Parts: sequence; C-alpha cells; structure tokens
Amino acid sequence: MNKHKDFLLEIGTEEMPPRQVGELASSLAANLEKELKEQALTYESIKTYSTPRRIAVLITNLIVKQPDQPIEFRGPPINIAFDKAGKPAVAAEKFAETCGVNVDQLTRIEDKKGTFLFYKTIKPGKSTLELLPEIVATSIKKLQIPRAMRWGDSKISFIRPMHWVMMLLGNEIIPAEILGVKASNQTFGHRFHHPEAITISEPKQYAEVLAQKGFVIADAGKRRQKIREQIAAVVKTGAAIINENLLDEVADLVEWPVALVGSFNPHFLEMPPEVLITLMEKQQRYFPITDAAKKLLPYFVIISNIASKNPKQVIAGNERVIRARLTDAEYFYRNDLRFALISYCEKLKSVVFQAKLGSLYDKTLRLQSLASFIAAKINANVENAQRAAELSKCDLMTSMVWEFPELQGVMGDYYARGCEQKEVATAIKEQYLPRFSQDEIPITDVGCALALADRIDNLIGLFGINKMPSGEKDPLGLRRAAMGIVRIILEKKLTLDLKELLGQAWLNYDALLENNEAITQVLHFIYERLRYLYLEQGKSVNVFRAVLACVPTDLLDFENRFEAVTEFNKLPDAGDLVEIYKRVRNILEKNGGSADVKFNKELVTEQAERNLAELVAEETKAITELYKNQKYFEILAILVKAKPALSDFFEKVMVMAEDKTLRSNRLALLKDLQNLFTLVADLSWLV
Repeated sequence: MNKHKDFLLEIGTEEMPPRQVGELASSLAANLEKELKEQALTYESIKTYSTPRRIAVLITNLIVKQPDQPIEFRGPPINIAFDKAGKPAVAAEKFAETCGVNVDQLTRIEDKKGTFLFYKTIKPGKSTLELLPEIVATSIKKLQIPRAMRWGDSKISFIRPMHWVMMLLGNEIIPAEILGVKASNQTFGHRFHHPEAITISEPKQYAEVLAQKGFVIADAGKRRQKIREQIAAVVKTGAAIINENLLDEVADLVEWPVALVGSFNPHFLEMPPEVLITLMEKQQRYFPITDAAKKLLPYFVIISNIASKNPKQVIAGNERVIRARLTDAEYFYRNDLRFALISYCEKLKSVVFQAKLGSLYDKTLRLQSLASFIAAKINANVENAQRAAELSKCDLMTSMVWEFPELQGVMGDYYARGCEQKEVATAIKEQYLPRFSQDEIPITDVGCALALADRIDNLIGLFGINKMPSGEKDPLGLRRAAMGIVRIILEKKLTLDLKELLGQAWLNYDALLENNEAITQVLHFIYERLRYLYLEQGKSVNVFRAVLACVPTDLLDFENRFEAVTEFNKLPDAGDLVEIYKRVRNILEKNGGSADVKFNKELVTEQAERNLAELVAEETKAITELYKNQKYFEILAILVKAKPALSDFFEKVMVMAEDKTLRSNRLALLKDLQNLFTLVADLSWLV
C-alpha cells in the first residue's frame, strides 16, 4: 500500500477581487500547513494556484495515516489508590475508568516523589482521509477575509459566492461538505471557452488538464509570464511600459490571457503623458506603449480574457471606451488651463485638512512659513520656496486631480509652468517625493524644503493632537513621512537641526496643539525610522544606540558619528577601551561624580594620576577643536592612545580613597574623561 499520496483542494467561486486572490491562496496554504503539522501529517511540498474564479492548493506526498502515538497517564499514589488490605480504592477505580481499562491492567511507576499507578498505551493514528475534512474546514475558517459575502438564504460567508469544491487524496474523493458545497473530483474550465465540468483523476494532473481542456492557466506565476511574453510579441513598434503592480493585477483578472494592441487619436498626446498613462493603467488596466526615446505613442496593449474569433471587434470596443475616457480627461485639462493656478488657492478654505488642524488653506499658510525657514537653512531660494508652498495644494482643487488624485503635484507642476519660475513648478511636484521606500527624492533645493516642510507639518500636527500610529496601524502614513524626512536629509546631505525645525512647526500651529510632548515624540519617531533604515542596510544596532544616547538633533551629524564609531569599533584596542570606559561610567554612576566638584591638579598624589590628568588636559584642547569640525573618528583615535595611561591609573590609583577630598578629586578627573568620551557616543553600548 502506498504510504503517501498527493492531496488537492480547489475552491471555485464567482470572480474574486484582484490583488486579494494570490494572498488568499497563500493564506489558505499557510493555514493548511499549520493544521497538518498539528496532526503530525508530513508531506513533501505545497504549491498554490489562483485565478479570478478559483484558489487551489496541491500538497505532494502527503502521508496517508497519522503515526501511532504513545500515550502515558500517571495516576494517584499507591497509598491512596489501595487500602491497607491491598484492595483498589475509589481513586484507583476512577483512574482505571478514565484510561478505559480494569485496575489489574494498570502498572506502577516510581520516581523521587514516590510510587504511582501508571498506564501506557498506543493510540492508533487516524487515516488522513478521515482527518482532512476538519483540517480543510478549520483552515478556511481561519482565513482573514475583508468584506466577506453571503449568498442565498444561508448565513455562510466567503470572499465571493462559492460554486464548487474539489478535494482529492490520490484518486479518492474526500467525503466532505465545505461551506455548504459537497466536495467532488470535478472542476470547471473557462467561463466562456469551457464552462462544463472537468473531471480530475489525479491531483498532479490538475494544472495540465485545466490548461489543455479548460482554457485556464491555474498557476498565477506562469500566467504572469505568459502575459509578459505576449506583450513583447504583439508590440511591433516601440515597447510597452510594464508596471509590475499592474501586471500582478491583470494576471489576477484573467484565466486565459490574450494580448491585443489598440490605438487612439494622436491629438490626445498633447495632454501630459502622466495623464494618459494614469488613465490607461488605473482605469483601463492597459499597458501604454512608448518609442525608443520613451515618448508615449498612441497605442496600448489590452489583455483580454478570451481568445475571440473576432479580435478586431474586441479591440474596437476597447478603443471606444478609451476614446471616451480621453475626451473627458482632455476636457478637464483644457478647463483647468483657463485659470491661473493661484486662483484655486482661495478654494482651499472649504477643504478640511484635519478637523482639529484647520483647512488646507491653513496648512498652506503654515507651509509658507516652514518651507521658507528650511530654505534659508539650506541656502535655497527663500522666495521660490514661499511661492511653491503657496501653490503647493492648489492643484487639489482642479478638475483633473479630482478625477485622478494620484496626479496631485504632477498637474500642479504642469499648470504652474506657464506663469511661474521653473524651480517653483518643479517643487510643487517634488513635494510628494519620496512616495514609497525606493522612490526618488527631490532634486531641487526648493523641492527639498517644501517636501520636508509638508512632512514635518503633518507629523507635528498629528502628534500634537495625539494621532500617532499605534502598533502596525498607520492610516495617516506618518511612518512613510518620517522615512521621507530621513532619506531627503541624508541623501541630500542637508545640515538641519531637527529639533529646531519641529519647534518652528509647533509655533506655526499657534496654540492649536494639546500634546506638549509632541516635539520630543516626533524626534524619537524619526530616529526610529532611521534605525529601521540602518537595519535594512545591515548596520549595527548597538552602534546606533551608542550614538542615539548623545541625542544629536542633526541627522547628518548622527550619520557622521555612526560612521566614526563603526570605524572605531574595528580597531584592535577598541574592545579594551570600551571596557575601561564602562568601568569609568560604573564608578561615576555608583559614586555620583559630583558635577559641582572641579578637578584640582594640586591635590594629585600619585604619578599615574598625574599622568592621566596631564593627558586629559592636553587632549581636551585638541578634542575640542576636532569636535567643532565634527572629526569624530579622530577624537576616538586620540582616546585610544589614552589606553595605557588609563590602565596604569586603575592599576596604581585607589579612586575610592578614604580621604573624601582626594576621592572627590579623582572622581572629578574621571568625570572630565567621561565627558570627552561622550562627545561622540556612549561607548558602553558597544559589545
């Protein structure tokens, strides 16, 4: 008898929402994996399949029977289980009854605590065929489905109404009913090409049979690749823009992809290319086509879900739809151009930014102040920064952005080009950069000033009314905003005091904010994003903590310190010096090296103490000068040279002398030494 068989589960439904299909199949597979493990059912591999109308899981070489389980029960102590005459007491009889045997079938076990009744048996493993219905039902029940649907009179719910369930273990149908649907060995092909039932005799035949008979490519990865290959084959002039997210979505919309090329009137190319690309990708799920110079062409790729006998009719239908869409967009664009961008500013008064933080017009006023402040700090054009801030949200009131919100900033750039300086127009677009983790950052200085101002205003305002993220939830995108601040400052190498900027942003709210800790909280929040960035880059968490202990408020200064400590940590003597520093810090913490007591060289009694004092005095001048120029590694290198004097001091000098004056003076010397170390970082964090 074969001890292993393949298992196939397929759930057929109405068309499911794209983007959720693959995730649902993966979640189902993960749940099945967990349930199988709990039942000690081993297998070789697990693979998912998904299309708009089905999710499936294929598990290869699944063991057909649970292993037998040894079961041991320890009962009551012998002196309680039996009376003085040796007859079984109630405790023994109850224990035997629980085990399902007679008292004389029980054995005894002895340990440190005494002798006890004992029963050992083997629980036969159940067949996998018997266990699978409950395993599958539990796995489906645990799926996290947003907006699950009900159908008919039933209270059963799923992502979409369910039509069929296929459950096979080898060539056997698993007798089960899942969400009101009886399992069988039948699936269904493409809705139009093969709507009839298809019998699957073996799980491993599933994908092949569906493709050959049912016109369904069940493997989402293969469907995705098929679409990519078809696009390359049908585009004869230029190349298609293949947005990976769009490719994923389209792959989840079709079961049998067929690529076709459509066209539109070239006069629509007079509109900004971003408008046409957004319309084609977001509204129509088309792939735009560009020439060798990346200039948009009046063609697009349609991915149809049917191999039509008359593809020209399919193309014509899609061309009619996009013609109407483009005509609407052209109207919006021409209508917006009738008015100067600044004319939309007054309308911002009617749009609430946040109930407690005022309107978008109020935000615009704050941005003008903060962007100008930042521009002055980074030597950008202050007037341009103020003007860009004034215009920054105006395009939100245009018809085009109302229709396509993702074009905010982009349309502001186009609408400002005719009457504003180029740097101002570009900054309006750049204020939203970076939009995601790997996105580009602003190129212009004015764009940087506006992008930073926008994010800082959001952070201070929302933290100021206690709207900070909690757990994994961040509906207002504050983590993304903080990461944007980090990336802009570090990648553009901008010297900015974050605490000063946050304080300026706080003042701009003019007493609207209720959380007095907002500035400190936002500063820590931004540094937490920096820590996350460093983790992604494989940098040391301990070095990060060492630098953070000094609370530098300039991110560029923080990075300089971080690099210096990282290099210092590679030196042969770094470990010994860190241990000496920890000793200094521990002595001061335990004995409170008083800040009021200043070191007096006249009180020195030991040569080793004198040597260290002279070294500290001598190097303090050099270190002070290096600190002004942020030469942090050089500071640490000087401190490394102090290792012999420090070692000699601790070997020959009793810091905690009985004489209070002498003891305080030596603690003051160590305090002066510690102050030199902590100019760069708290080295006690280093391991």
